Amino acid sequence: MTHKKITWTSWNAIADDYIESIIQEAEEIQQEMEETTKEGGSEAVFFAPMLDQVKPITIHTPMGVFPLDSMWKPSDRWDCWIGTTNFSIRKSTKEILKEEIEGIEALKIMGRYTFFVGIPFVFDFTSVRQSIEARLCSYTEKEVLNEETQATVNLVKEQLQNKKHWSILVASTGKVDYVFSDKFDQTYLEGLHRLLEMKQSLGGIILRGNHG
Repeated sequence: MTHKKITWTSWNAIADDYIESIIQEAEEIQQEMEETTKEGGSEAVFFAPMLDQVKPITIHTPMGVFPLDSMWKPSDRWDCWIGTTNFSIRKSTKEILKEEIEGIEALKIMGRYTFFVGIPFVFDFTSVRQSIEARLCSYTEKEVLNEETQATVNLVKEQLQNKKHWSILVASTGKVDYVFSDKFDQTYLEGLHRLLEMKQSLGGIILRGNHG
């Protein structure tokens, strides 16, 4: 099992670049048509009627197709991001994003590993992203405790049963590490901090005794 992670791409930045390029292209075409019309000739006869029949420019977005000048474009309404995961997006994932994460107003599941979110500008994307990652990139005991790791954890628990304070890290890689002490002292806290850092890096869960 690999450490769950989400990479982020700004849809607003993509939209801005795309809009800039199609406006520039449209201006070049318009200029070419106008110059050809002024010069006359067979091409002018062809282009002249088209000057008054230029179709509105549209942009394709994860939320549908919008005219370029529409104020309802996702990039105008929200701070939009595309999240790409290395784990499957399930129905439960969608429900978490819709119901449990503050700051998500628009949501579109784009594929098995890709989703789109629109965040109102009154929210800070960094905070919303951290909430999403904390919720979606966490692990359950069922995910990390296979037969082999469960046997290892059981063995460690037997060895620690007479210790008042203990914590066991079960990483997503299968690594098992632990810290224990008879006192909730600085040494124990430092050891627990080390396990938390490993969990942050590798993913997984931390099991604790009754006294933490």
